[in-house]
Amino acid sequence: MFGPKSGLLKITAILSIITSTIAVAAPAQAADATTNAASNFLTSKFVEGKAVEGFTPGKFDFGITLESMLQRKAAGRSLASQNAAVNFVLNTRVASGLDYLASPSDKTLLPGLAGKFLFTAKALKAPVAPNSNKVLAALKKTIATDGTIAGSTGNTFDYAWVVLGLQSLGQTALATKVEAKLIALAKTDGGFGYDQTADSTNSSVDSTGIALQALASLKGLGGARLAAANKVTTTKAVAWLNAQKITDAQGPHWESWGAFDVNGTAYAAMGLKAAGQNIAAIGTWLKTKIAADGGVASAWSAGKGDAMATSQSIVPMIGLSYLDLLKK
Repeated sequence: MFGPKSGLLKITAILSIITSTIAVAAPAQAADATTNAASNFLTSKFVEGKAVEGFTPGKFDFGITLESMLQRKAAGRSLASQNAAVNFVLNTRVASGLDYLASPSDKTLLPGLAGKFLFTAKALKAPVAPNSNKVLAALKKTIATDGTIAGSTGNTFDYAWVVLGLQSLGQTALATKVEAKLIALAKTDGGFGYDQTADSTNSSVDSTGIALQALASLKGLGGARLAAANKVTTTKAVAWLNAQKITDAQGPHWESWGAFDVNGTAYAAMGLKAAGQNIAAIGTWLKTKIAADGGVASAWSAGKGDAMATSQSIVPMIGLSYLDLLKK
């Protein structure tokens, strides 16, 4: 999966409005005992160190696995310490074909997951250039000359992860074409929705967060007109996110279905960080959701750590966005 479908969820309360536009970002925090515990929790979820099971017992979810690898890097895990996962997810499973990067039904490339593969391999500095080149070649075939991605119903996660994957490899010319299509997906309220299907008509927090990270990766690039569109779209998306933010005694966060939304909050925080905002207080709120087992609890995990929630939360806990991992 590419991200939680909170495009289908309704924001239930708006208690604060934006008080500033782009703010100076606070320095990122170092990994501490709390984030190390979350990293250890994620590590325990890797079956034989290889990959993380998803919502179906016994079946790996490679989207969650790739993001878990990014979280563990943010927490200070070395490439060598993730060797089993790197070999399995970035090498063995794609050495002879696209494997999990292709749809089980028709074997077409899953573009968002392919972009996430490319970005993760680059962020981890994994020595998998032949596989990355193969995935990149397959991904390029899905992108039309105008930047439209074949097989995607205007899915924000597809477009954003493709932008991030392409730009991480220096494919700026193609990335900016996809960026133009991503910008066109913005809703009239300034946010981004999950996709353009009939059951996903509203803006959602996680969709807007991942879109902001993709836009930040191409800030000022692609010519004056696209750069200007990027700036306007970013400003509106930041304003939309801040307008949805809930602030209570524990700190700023976002909600869905009347309950706190860990994954949406994590993605929103990373998007705001990429846009230059201070997310320290949001990171502190995420730490309040650490369970006794070290994992991050979701609203639906009965107080226990949840692999999906934890797989996106460590990076913003320490004040980073995914883009920052390319520099580490």
